[in-house]
Amino acid sequence: MSYTIKITKNDREAGKLIKQIKELVGDSPFVSIYEDETGLSDDLVQELESRYQQVVKNPQEGKSWEEVKNNLLNR
Repeated sequence: MSYTIKITKNDREAGKLIKQIKELVGDSPFVSIYEDETGLSDDLVQELESRYQQVVKNPQEGKSWEEVKNNLLNR
């Protein structure tokens, strides 16, 4: 059987709870505690912002979603 405990708030109280759980668990081989990567990396945010600015400055260079969708469906 497997259980998941998800702590979604990243504040002082959550940090205390995580610390307590880690102390309680110790080095038990059957318990894994890890932090999910849920956000976008800084590099990805910069890349998306760069692409967005390119579209804003040059809207005629891109294709509409309908064009892209039709091209994909007609392959």
